[in-house]
Amino acid sequence: MKISKSVEQGIYVVLMLALQKDHTPLKSQLLSQQLGVSDSYLKKILRKLVIAGLIDSSASKDGGFVLKRSVEEISLLDVGQAVEQLGTLQMPTRHLAAKLFPGRPSHIEHSEATAKAAFEKAATAFDQTLAAVPLSQLLEQNSYQNGVVDWASLAAAKD
Repeated sequence: MKISKSVEQGIYVVLMLALQKDHTPLKSQLLSQQLGVSDSYLKKILRKLVIAGLIDSSASKDGGFVLKRSVEEISLLDVGQAVEQLGTLQMPTRHLAAKLFPGRPSHIEHSEATAKAAFEKAATAFDQTLAAVPLSQLLEQNSYQNGVVDWASLAAAKD
């Protein structure tokens, strides 16, 4: 299974917001600049994170994006589901077994049911594993309660 770059970008956007000093809002342009990714692409990810209730946005002059929930409450699965609908692993049912085993309905049913059950079990394990990892585990302890990084100052220092 391959997870898209969107999920990774979503995770690190949330981490940047958690680390932002005093949790002041960050503009998408600053986020994309710091991550070295396309601003227009990142805006699509940000919108999905807002819709999922993980972050908030404000369009005012001093606005931007902030966390809506603590990184202790946001899991890898939360971001994955928001950005890419992870956790929807399902065995497609095109009934191809019937083409392989014609005239053997009980074997066809068994074959399809076995594959479907395996995918469901894998999907459950996948979801449980990601849900058990809050994003706070990706950060140094005590770095996100009040934020420790002023991303705007860092960006200005680079210029």
